[in-house]
Amino acid sequence: MSNPPELHDTLTTSDAGPSSLPSSPRPQSPNVDLTKPLRRQRSQTRFTKLIAPGRSRSSSNASLISINQEDTGGSSGRITPELRRRAGKAAASSLLASDAKYKKYALAVDKSLQAFESINEWADFISFLSRLLKTLQTPSPSYPEVPRKLIVSKRLAQCLNPALPAGVHQRALDVYAYIFSTIGTEGLKRDLLIWSSGLFPFFQHATTSVRPTLINIYETYYLPLGADIRPATKALVLALLPGMEEETGDFFERILSLLDKVSEAITPSFFLKNIFLILLSSPQSRLSALNFLSRRLLSPPEDTGQDVGLIIRGVSAVLTDENILVRRHGFDLLLRVLKLDESLFKEADRKDQEILIRAACGVVLQRELSLSRRVYTWFLGAGESPSDQIRYFNENGLEILASTLQNDMESLSSRTDLAEGQKPFKIFLSLLDKWEVGSALSERLAIPALQAIKNYSTTSKDVLPEEVIATGLAVYEAIEPMAIEMVQWLLTSIPQHDEEVNSIHVPILLATMLRVISSGTLTVNLSIRTYRLATSLLSLIDPTTFAKARFAMSEAYSDQKGIAEMLYDTNGEPRVVHERLNSELLPRIVTTSFEISEAALSRSQEEPENLSNAMSIVSMLIEKEAPTLAAIDVSTWLAKIVETLSHVSSFVIVEVLVTVALKASRCSAINPPVYITSDKTMSAILDAVSPIILLSALTFQLFRYLRPDAAPYHIRAVELLWEYNQLAEVYTLENVIARRLASIPFSSAAFDAFGIFWRLTDDSMLPGEIFNLPISLVLDALKSSDPDIQRQAETWMRLNLRSYFRVLDPIIGGLLDPAIRYQDDTYATPVDFSLIKYQLETVSVLFKFGGQGLSKACLSTEIKHSVHPTLIKRAETAFPSAVSYLEVMMLLLTRFIRAEGSPSMRKAAPLIVRVQSAALDLLQTIVSRGDVYHQQLNDLKTALVVKLSAAVRHRQLTLQSKMLHLLHSAITASTPHQPLNHRRTPSLNNEKAALALPPSEMDFEINLVKMIVEAVSSSENFPVLQHWIDFVLMTIPQISSSRSGLLQALSECFAQQLRYLTIHIDSVYARSTVSMGDERLRVTDAEVIMILNALERVLTVLSFGHETKPEMEGKHGENEKGLLGLMSGVFTVEPPPNLSSRTEYPRYLDDAIHALLVSWAITIPQSKTQIQSPTSSRDHTYENIRSRVRKVLEKTFKTQPLEVITSCVHVWATNSNEINDSAIFDCVDTLTPSAQRLVELVCESVSGKSARNSSDFRANPAYLAFLEAYIFRLEAPIAVQVWTTLFGFAKDVIGSLGSTSARSQLFPILKCLTALSLTVSRTSALEDRRLRRDLQDTYAKLLDLVVTNATRITEVGIWSRALHNMNEEDQEQTITIEEGLDQIYNFLTALTPNLRVLLTDADKVNAACSGIMLTIVTPALKKQKVEPNILRLLLEISRIPSATKTWRIQIGEVFNDPRFFKLKSSEEVRYWKALICSLMDSDKERFGDVLGKIVSASSANIFSNRDQEMLVKALNLRRLSFILLAADMNQHLVQLPAIQERLVEMLRSSQVSPRVHSEVYLCLRVLLCRISPQHLANFWPVILAELLRIFELTMDDPPEDGSESLQLVLAACKFLDLLLVIQSEDFQVHQWMFVTDTTDAVYPSEEHSPEAIMDSLSNILNEGQRERPVTIGTDDELLIISDQTETELRKPRLLRIKSLTSIYQLQPFFSRASIDTFEGVFEGNAVDWEAIESGLSEEIFDM
Repeated sequence: MSNPPELHDTLTTSDAGPSSLPSSPRPQSPNVDLTKPLRRQRSQTRFTKLIAPGRSRSSSNASLISINQEDTGGSSGRITPELRRRAGKAAASSLLASDAKYKKYALAVDKSLQAFESINEWADFISFLSRLLKTLQTPSPSYPEVPRKLIVSKRLAQCLNPALPAGVHQRALDVYAYIFSTIGTEGLKRDLLIWSSGLFPFFQHATTSVRPTLINIYETYYLPLGADIRPATKALVLALLPGMEEETGDFFERILSLLDKVSEAITPSFFLKNIFLILLSSPQSRLSALNFLSRRLLSPPEDTGQDVGLIIRGVSAVLTDENILVRRHGFDLLLRVLKLDESLFKEADRKDQEILIRAACGVVLQRELSLSRRVYTWFLGAGESPSDQIRYFNENGLEILASTLQNDMESLSSRTDLAEGQKPFKIFLSLLDKWEVGSALSERLAIPALQAIKNYSTTSKDVLPEEVIATGLAVYEAIEPMAIEMVQWLLTSIPQHDEEVNSIHVPILLATMLRVISSGTLTVNLSIRTYRLATSLLSLIDPTTFAKARFAMSEAYSDQKGIAEMLYDTNGEPRVVHERLNSELLPRIVTTSFEISEAALSRSQEEPENLSNAMSIVSMLIEKEAPTLAAIDVSTWLAKIVETLSHVSSFVIVEVLVTVALKASRCSAINPPVYITSDKTMSAILDAVSPIILLSALTFQLFRYLRPDAAPYHIRAVELLWEYNQLAEVYTLENVIARRLASIPFSSAAFDAFGIFWRLTDDSMLPGEIFNLPISLVLDALKSSDPDIQRQAETWMRLNLRSYFRVLDPIIGGLLDPAIRYQDDTYATPVDFSLIKYQLETVSVLFKFGGQGLSKACLSTEIKHSVHPTLIKRAETAFPSAVSYLEVMMLLLTRFIRAEGSPSMRKAAPLIVRVQSAALDLLQTIVSRGDVYHQQLNDLKTALVVKLSAAVRHRQLTLQSKMLHLLHSAITASTPHQPLNHRRTPSLNNEKAALALPPSEMDFEINLVKMIVEAVSSSENFPVLQHWIDFVLMTIPQISSSRSGLLQALSECFAQQLRYLTIHIDSVYARSTVSMGDERLRVTDAEVIMILNALERVLTVLSFGHETKPEMEGKHGENEKGLLGLMSGVFTVEPPPNLSSRTEYPRYLDDAIHALLVSWAITIPQSKTQIQSPTSSRDHTYENIRSRVRKVLEKTFKTQPLEVITSCVHVWATNSNEINDSAIFDCVDTLTPSAQRLVELVCESVSGKSARNSSDFRANPAYLAFLEAYIFRLEAPIAVQVWTTLFGFAKDVIGSLGSTSARSQLFPILKCLTALSLTVSRTSALEDRRLRRDLQDTYAKLLDLVVTNATRITEVGIWSRALHNMNEEDQEQTITIEEGLDQIYNFLTALTPNLRVLLTDADKVNAACSGIMLTIVTPALKKQKVEPNILRLLLEISRIPSATKTWRIQIGEVFNDPRFFKLKSSEEVRYWKALICSLMDSDKERFGDVLGKIVSASSANIFSNRDQEMLVKALNLRRLSFILLAADMNQHLVQLPAIQERLVEMLRSSQVSPRVHSEVYLCLRVLLCRISPQHLANFWPVILAELLRIFELTMDDPPEDGSESLQLVLAACKFLDLLLVIQSEDFQVHQWMFVTDTTDAVYPSEEHSPEAIMDSLSNILNEGQRERPVTIGTDDELLIISDQTETELRKPRLLRIKSLTSIYQLQPFFSRASIDTFEGVFEGNAVDWEAIESGLSEEIFDM
């Protein structure tokens, strides 16, 4: 057979280490001075609680222990066992060195060992072993010391390789048996770690025929060691446990017996600790260990001491094992040794108890019936009856289970893993299935569980996840409602009539219930019952009881116990109780009741029944007239009643609220009293809460129930109204009715209510004059546009009206009252504006009601014919020239419009506005029907523009709509008299005519447009926006052709408003989808469509003007903008700065297109269903807006196609967050007939054919960027259509590279062509050879031009969409050449994977990659630092299989450069890992070359520098380490034997420096992270031998400070440190040699002397530290070693240590290695692989 992957290595004599030592007597365990408790420095973790007092290890292990003097008594001082052993070793070596026979014997052994190097097949192994055995048997008598024992043990371990046949194994065991018989028990004690390294791991691989021999060796030679085998206990047990995997196995009983003997030799207690330690640390051995415990641990161990934590953690680890069989055995063990009621569990540390509880409870989530049954058996005990089980659980398990789950639940808010955070809740819910456990557990955890979920919801910033909500709901449903029902029954069953009960106990109970109600914790049903009971209790309290109460609640007893507690206390004082009852409890009842009522008022809609009950309680307290009512803030309470009345919808609630308000107004205990009946207060208009507001709310709510469909409530509502009226002043009710009729908007309910009230009211109670004011208001209602209101108003008019002039004359006479004085259009004296307003509105109503007949009557009737002499006199005085009624009214109304109030009349301003509103209504009617003179119309227009501007500023919305209507009527009426009717036709002559307008007309138009822009742009003016739009649409014919600047201002205004409205609508709809409340939306699609209509009209007019007079645009536009006082670019979308200087470019169009695109983007349907049939209000609105936007765009595109596309590009270039690209492209597709047409338009704009001959022409790069984005989204069939156009354009650019413009277009065109080619490649178009050849040639040439001219392209400038808002200077300063190159390199990186698709031909692909490498990558690689974007580009090239030759050499050269391992960033390291992996994958021989360079022969040049040679070897080893670290797990498994061979050669060579050996250990550390542990089994013999050699040499002769050997020791320690952290199964059987891996690490026995290598090194360094001279002021011995907390992941403590200056710097590591290893295993923390790999990367690149 072929030679297995063995390590053929030999060591020189100097490497023999301990093999040359003779046998020496084992030193006895030292006697410990118990009078001085000695402690070793230990971790501040869980173990400080596990170590028994006086039994801990000292900080220097044995060096601080007092040692008995030797028997000779001649020496004094302190000698450690380790020093004593070494003294004996030195003496024995001296004796054997002079023995000639031993020297001959040693040479024979050396010769036999050399035969190992010539082994070729398994038969050679037998020959080697036979020769070695024969050589060992040669001396007679035999020596008790084996020469070269370290090498012999290594070779024997290699012969036990599982890959070798059983015959080789048998022969190796024969050699072991002979050696053990020769060296005897003492020799095996001394060299136990040397000989055991090969035997311990072998049992699990041994065949059935070999196992008896191996067991016999353990029984014959290891058992006699007795207690001396204690340090290797865990390793020996791990070695034997594979024989106990099956109870029916051939060697089960024999291994069981052998383990029993080992247990007796080292004490059963210590043996048991190691068994549980194995359960904790070795998953592969758990089943075997459980089989042993099932035979030998049938009850709790008697003497556990501080082992409880270890037992619990071992069992916990078993319960969480992945193997269900292991978990079952684990529960059986749990039920045997860790019962809840036994001392072993009860005396355990609380944290350990919680760990076990979590492990056991977690099983119930697995839904495994057998495991769940065992869990409940553990919790409930062995009792037969449910009562016994519940009692057992309540006494032993409830508290720890509930507290553990509660602690875990409360940590939900701090959990990052939500699934793990919900685990305790799911366990709790699962345990509820077992009612014996769940009943008591739910009482303890129901509320805490909900509280934990609540805390999570309050601390979480995100929306509460559905799974958490589901968990909370499940927990909530688990709460038993029985307790709540019991409380309800008790409170409702206390019928008492005793005076003492009613005056003392009932108030206390009532106060308690009110406090419970006010807490808000009751359910809806329970709160209703509680309210009712509180009402009953309150009825039992006599008013005299409340009469004794104080006015306000006293705080004198706030620091004493509660009154109820004092009352029912046996030592209670009745006098103090009565005093507190009157001063504290009764006032609290009153205040709490009002607080509850206010809270109920706030929740009236959700809990109307609670509101009724709460108000009933307050009503009863008011009736009892408790003195404490004087301390209540009744005004605030009444304000809440007013607020509630505005939205309640139940007559029962209204009746209760009205009744209690009326009672409050009559209550004498309320101070200050409530007045709700004063007519004066009714007339007051106040902002704060006042009685008038309450009164209005009361009557309004009552009148609501006087509607026709509320017949059952009519009589009671009228009764309440008259009940109120009895308390009111005269005409109070009339005023209330009038106020309802005058409310805006009008409602038929007011008329119906008035009619019903009239019908149900007796005439004797309501005199006729009471209805004068309501009837007048009904007359005023005639102006309403609502037919129903008009119908009711007409009904009232026909009941009272008889003659128009009988009504009109007194009104006009009143309007001409001399008391109304004017001075310069200002009211000189205060007047009754309300009366004036009423009179004007009455006249207006009469004109509308009377129609054309009344208008003609006023026109034809002279004022002097009036039968009213007062009117005639006043008309002649005011307007002497007026003849008819109509003339008088025109002059009178114009004066009313112009008149303003004086500064002293600022409070009357609203009334003046109302007067003007009424005057406008009347003027509108007159102007539209009468014949008004031209001068009067001009005066009226001027006055209206002034007034409209003022109305916009002062938000007088009503006046605006009326004045706009009147202004339009006046303009229309004046138009026929103007001489400029031809303005409707836009032309140059019109411009000249416009310039010839009279100054007054010019000023009027400018002021008119300014007014429109201001009004449309004001958000406060929004409610009347539609009126302004209508006005613009109707009046634009009069101003359209006069000035283009005015129309552009209007266009920009409408565009901005369109954008604002659409965004506002979308935001409201977006909020409504996530909000539970109602959202307010002030606009509909109708308003937006009106804006679109206006914008379309303006754009249409401007487009005609733009085509006919481009030369006038700049001349007049700038001047007119100055006249207008507006900047048309305020909201303008500024195009990119590189615009061509085309004077005809319409700048205003960008704003319009931007606004239209915003609307288009927002209204895009979300689904096809929405397109076909809009179902929601949102869909319907968006569909209407989108349809109208499309029509506007299509109409504009039809007249200005190139300009519209240009504006679309400009808008896209702004990268606005209001418009996504897909919306722009969707719009463009809708407008253009085909994609080809769009590409042609863009190419035409870019090429600038009209300006191509200009040397300074430079196209706008935004166009090509837009074209790239557009092409990228094209579907493949459509992309084929634009192929010819774009390729033709690309060829033109390539052919004109002489210009700067063409050079700047190379990169954008390449991106466009790339996007198009990738899309077309998905079709069959490229099957055309000619087309494919054109693509290859053109694309390859264009790509080469971009690559070779990259720097020049960036110097010209690369356009950035992100910087569109900056001017040209800013861009030049911002976009640097480096940033431009980054853009090109990033694009090439994204492009490279597609080169095979684009260029097809492998040669062209390789040529392109070669050009990139030659021009970009190779120069960058020659620099000291390579940028990440270059590495990304190189990485993409390396992934092209055919282009391997273009990059492999360059990467290889960089990798072989000594500077490669200079400090690099983590990003660079990540890229280089991928690149090196690609290099190794592409060149399979390169890995072998790297390995070959590692062991290449030294230079024969006698002048060569040895340090340089060592550096080269170290670099080659580091390259190997990086190759392995860059690879995936087990990627280089095939090369593992070769790697192993090279590393061993380096280790065995005596010619290499410690630095090279250090690199070997670095490589081994990488192997531990990249090769699975089972594949590294062959490494262990060599690794262990080397580690033993290095550490033994360190102990014999510690390296001097600053020596090179220090780095080798550090490398070995870091390797061991990583082994101890990883804790692989294969290493656990060996780690006892280096650290104390048993419980002796934390609580050693009195006679224990640590023998692990790390402990020995610590002792030696401690002793050497005392003898070492102290150098003050140096810090070379300070070494920062990372600490490990209880909860963090495990990582090597020497991970960040790079170098040493003294061996003593490692003393802290040596002294704590055993404890830290044990702690890591005990805590069960995972390995921090990320930190380990990060540390390796840092170490590799820090050479």
